[in-house]
Amino acid sequence: MTIVVELVAQERPVIGISDTFKDGQSAVPRTYVEAVLSADGIPVVVPLMREDKKIVELLKTLDGIIFTGGEDFDPDYYNERPIPQMGRINAPRDTFDIRLLRLAVENGVPVLGICRGVQLINVAFGGSLYQDLKAQYPNKSISHAQKQEKTIPTHQVVAEAGTVFSDIVGERVFSVNSAHHQAVKRLAPGFKVAGKSTDGVIEAIEWIDSSHWILGVQFHPEILFKRDYLMRKLFTRFVGEALHVKAKRPDNQIIYMASSDKQEYEQPEPKSKKTDETLAQKKETTSLAANPIELKRDSLKSIKPDPRYGID
Repeated sequence: MTIVVELVAQERPVIGISDTFKDGQSAVPRTYVEAVLSADGIPVVVPLMREDKKIVELLKTLDGIIFTGGEDFDPDYYNERPIPQMGRINAPRDTFDIRLLRLAVENGVPVLGICRGVQLINVAFGGSLYQDLKAQYPNKSISHAQKQEKTIPTHQVVAEAGTVFSDIVGERVFSVNSAHHQAVKRLAPGFKVAGKSTDGVIEAIEWIDSSHWILGVQFHPEILFKRDYLMRKLFTRFVGEALHVKAKRPDNQIIYMASSDKQEYEQPEPKSKKTDETLAQKKETTSLAANPIELKRDSLKSIKPDPRYGID
């Protein structure tokens, strides 16, 4: 008798969408929800939380996570003082987003960062930002804070050949919208540029190790996906990657025993409490360096309790 294990995704992937925590309210723009639904994912809001244990418990239910747009990032995270052109920051969100990103990566959850989300990825891994493009970036040929409706593409992006990003969009040059005044400046270690606007501003970055899916874009595909098939491809590919990760989980395996005359299908037996405890102990003793991604701890030193904002 032969025992065969097949990996099957029995349900649609669950995609977390990071809380904007705007004005003390937990919410996300509807455009992110609709983009995930259009790609056949199940969207859920990941609310701002204080305890890492609870964040990890939630991450275990997710197959992917999207980090959304929002306010400026506190330059203290990349060791700079704010310039006068800095906009509003959201200190509780800064603290939580870096924490959530770190734990998502450590737990192997695919990541897509959009606008502020790509800036978050870069800062969390040791990179820096232009605090204001008008004040700090020499090329003024493109207005990255467009005055037109965000549903209208206003400038072009050039995808870097040989990147996951270029493979997704399938075109060398394409048009995007633009609603930001900050951008990636010094690229974080372990990442590569995947796309630039024609004025040289970085518009997409990705992790160099293909074993873990981390991609960030500076534009807003969740606003354009209904009218632009290239933007839909970003979400379709991301949700597809989340489905692939989901299918590898033990609870999505079907074990069947094949004999010469029949096949009997059985669900895996529930793990014993002792087995769960053994796995938990093993996980605790596994160092971060053994994972596909080794975060630079120095870049995360600023993740500290902040009593001013109720995040501990």
